[in-house]
Amino acid sequence: MGSRPVTLTARVRDAAGHVTATTTSLTVGRPALLGWCPPDSTTTDLTAMLGAFPNPKVVRLYTGIGGGLASWSSGPLSMVPATSVCWYSFKDWVASSSPQKIRDWLSARPIARRGVVDVVTLDHEPEQQDSGDPTPAQFRQEWAEFTAALAGHPRRSEVRLVPVFTEYYARRTASWWSDFGQVAALAGVNGVGFDIYDTGYSTYRSVMERNEFALATARRAEVRKPLLIAEWGIARKTGDDGSGAAKAMRDNMAYLRSQPDVDLVSWFYRGGCDLTSRGPERQAFVELMG
Repeated sequence: MGSRPVTLTARVRDAAGHVTATTTSLTVGRPALLGWCPPDSTTTDLTAMLGAFPNPKVVRLYTGIGGGLASWSSGPLSMVPATSVCWYSFKDWVASSSPQKIRDWLSARPIARRGVVDVVTLDHEPEQQDSGDPTPAQFRQEWAEFTAALAGHPRRSEVRLVPVFTEYYARRTASWWSDFGQVAALAGVNGVGFDIYDTGYSTYRSVMERNEFALATARRAEVRKPLLIAEWGIARKTGDDGSGAAKAMRDNMAYLRSQPDVDLVSWFYRGGCDLTSRGPERQAFVELMG
């Protein structure tokens, strides 16, 4: 969870019946963690990213349609540091076989990873409707089956199940909640994920403009779950030497870390958000990762 204040009040009575009351405030949790997603979920790209940005708090990985579930014992998942949260997305779901496969997959999670709680996403960004993506009805049904499949698993507490949505689509589509978003309210869902960019904006959005829709969704009365940002990116705007983008990165993370219900943020290190040749932004990212 994000960092949040909790007020404790105690009343103490001594043997003579005298009563004293005291109140104290404690901060529970920690500010949002920042990590990265490699350009592609390959061992080559993951090796390069671990070399460039070691000890990430979060590592975001994907398996595309037709790829099944990645193995914990080989490939990219096996390379995620034991101290890093692994946020893994997969696309394939077959009602007759996938429930047992996901249970077996969780059972095979390495003992060495028990120091962190990982995040698992089925059908990330369903709004894209790329080839093989589920329809809204299929998406809702698959998530109901997915959460039910792991409901009684003895190691269920080792993972959080978090759907991931497309911020720019969701905020512009009146039917989004009824089509897709309502999955966030399922009892077996542990958080709300969004991919957030500045796509379609000529200037950098303010921190509130960028995050208001995602936060409002996580705070809906029927949801009330933490917000996790699965893909975070700030591409450099025309005429900017990088200082503007770097400032936007710092301002945005400061804002997210000030929120009591933002847990994880993952920078999408690809395309316009590849920081290899973006000096000011790269420096900002290194500082923000801590």
